[in-house]
Amino acid sequence: MSLPESNGKTILVTGINGYIASVLGLDLLSKGYSLRGTSRRAASAASLLQGPFAPYADRVTIFEVPDMTIDGAFDEAAKGVDGIFHTASPINFSLTDYSHFITPAKRGNQVILDSALKTGPRLSSVVITSSAAAVFDASKPAGTVFTESDFATSALERAEKDKAEGLKTPPGVLYSASKAAAEKEVWRWRDEHKPTFAISTINPSVVIGPPVYVPSSGTQLNETLKPLFSILSGSAKEVGPNIGSGGFVDVRDVSTLHIWAYENASKADGERFCACQGFGPLQAVADILRREYKGTSIGAKIPVGEPGKGYQGYDESTGRIVELEYEEGKSRVDGGKAEGVTGLKYIDFEKSVLDTAKVLEALL
Repeated sequence: MSLPESNGKTILVTGINGYIASVLGLDLLSKGYSLRGTSRRAASAASLLQGPFAPYADRVTIFEVPDMTIDGAFDEAAKGVDGIFHTASPINFSLTDYSHFITPAKRGNQVILDSALKTGPRLSSVVITSSAAAVFDASKPAGTVFTESDFATSALERAEKDKAEGLKTPPGVLYSASKAAAEKEVWRWRDEHKPTFAISTINPSVVIGPPVYVPSSGTQLNETLKPLFSILSGSAKEVGPNIGSGGFVDVRDVSTLHIWAYENASKADGERFCACQGFGPLQAVADILRREYKGTSIGAKIPVGEPGKGYQGYDESTGRIVELEYEEGKSRVDGGKAEGVTGLKYIDFEKSVLDTAKVLEALL
């Protein structure tokens, strides 16, 4: 198969060795873009350069950015680019206080946008990877449908109140607060600087889908893939609780939305796009995998849990999920705007689970 010719445009993707970023990077290369990627350590991108990116090596440059909260951290990497995808996050999940979680999250967005101002006239768009956690507000009544007009303000208010009173904020609240604060900083910065380039955000719910490379161990997988792998591998003896609100989106769709936002800068400018296909509960993951691997050594290890519990659409007689739906009265994030505006047709949950499992079989 012949490789696409260069289209003459150069794109910067921060945090290139991340789950979403690596899929996005490969998609960009396959469309003819030249790619600049940043990583805390250049060596950590070696598995990409020697693996999925290898056929495009002449169009890939890696920049080492050890600390993305320092002024000018991205200046060199961003110089002269046509577009920027900011997927990297400076958050260290082992630290759980305001100053180590929320402050650097805001700062990371400030720094990339400040660098964007210096890139030159070719820059047409900056697309920021935010999160559905910046949208979903757990304090709202059950059954609330959240859209791009919503922010997780209660989480941010709680974190700020706890900080003022010297209290420890629960990790889940702190995470939502950091995502809301970081994205609010994007829009504050845009209002202040009024840049000539477009700015938009993509707000994915829990992301699964096949990674472009598989690490040497399941412990090195992205946090949103670990629960699926623990079910597939049988290391989970029980089906665990859902992540957040249980919303899901496939990583391939997340990449597609990022690229659409860049290539349609005038339509995307100033917009948020929630990336959420629908409900993706872990019990449904177990039910799908157990049926797919029935009669195999893999299937024998998959935890049963309580088939069909926590969601609608499970057919007990066949073990098949006819149409996966939220339970009545469950709050959710609506991803309809992204689908309607871009023409994207979301990959459904069962396909996403099975495609992911096939790739992760290499770790079993």
